Amino acid sequence: MKVQENKQTIERSRVVGLKDICVAEVTTNDATTYAADTPTRLAKAITATIKETFEVEYLYSDDEVEDTTETFVKAEIELEVNRLTPGDYALLFDSLYKSGYLVKSESDRAKEVALGFRAKQNNGKYEFVWYYCGKAEHPEESYETIKDKKTAQTQKITFTFYARKKEDTVEGKAKRFYALKVDESQLLEEHANAKKTIAEWFGAVQEYKADVAA
Repeated sequence: MKVQENKQTIERSRVVGLKDICVAEVTTNDATTYAADTPTRLAKAITATIKETFEVEYLYSDDEVEDTTETFVKAEIELEVNRLTPGDYALLFDSLYKSGYLVKSESDRAKEVALGFRAKQNNGKYEFVWYYCGKAEHPEESYETIKDKKTAQTQKITFTFYARKKEDTVEGKAKRFYALKVDESQLLEEHANAKKTIAEWFGAVQEYKADVAA
C-alpha cells in the first residue's frame, strides 16, 4: 500500500549547514507596531539548538479528556559561535564599548532583539529563519593555557524568545507571531512574496506577506 505524502511537501532535503547569524535591535514592540533596526552579523555559526515550549491544559468531562488548550510559552535558542567581540556585547547587553574599551557595569541589561540565520540543505537550497522578540543571557567565558597542542575555544550564548505584542489577523484569526521561516525547497511558482522575502532576508527583519490569487 502506498503511503500518501503531505501535499504541501515538495522535497525533503537534510540540513547540512548553518551560517549568517544576525541580530537586530527591536525598536518598537507594542500592541499596534513591531519594528527593528537593520540586522547586524553576530558571529560565525557553529551550532544552533532550538527548543520551543508550549503549555498544554487538559479539559475533562465524563471521566475523559473533552478538549485541550495549548499556549506558546517561549523558544530557547542556544548558539555556539566562534567568538563574541566587544561590539557584540555592546549590541546585546548595552555595555559601553568606546575608545577600544569594553566596560561592563551593574546596570547593563539585555536588549530586546530579533535573531535570524539560514541553514543550508543537501540540495543546495536554504531554510531561512527569523525569531522576532527575545533577550540573550550573559554568556560564560572560558580560557585555557597553551599545552602541547592548542585548544581552540568557542562560545555559547542562549536566547529566550517570546511572542511579540502586536496582533496580526491572518485568514480571520488573530495571531501574535514569534517566528518566521521560509524553506526554499518548498516554494512553488506562485509563492512570489516568499521568494522576494528570502532575497531580502538579511536586509531587514522580515514579515509574513500572503500571496493574492490572480
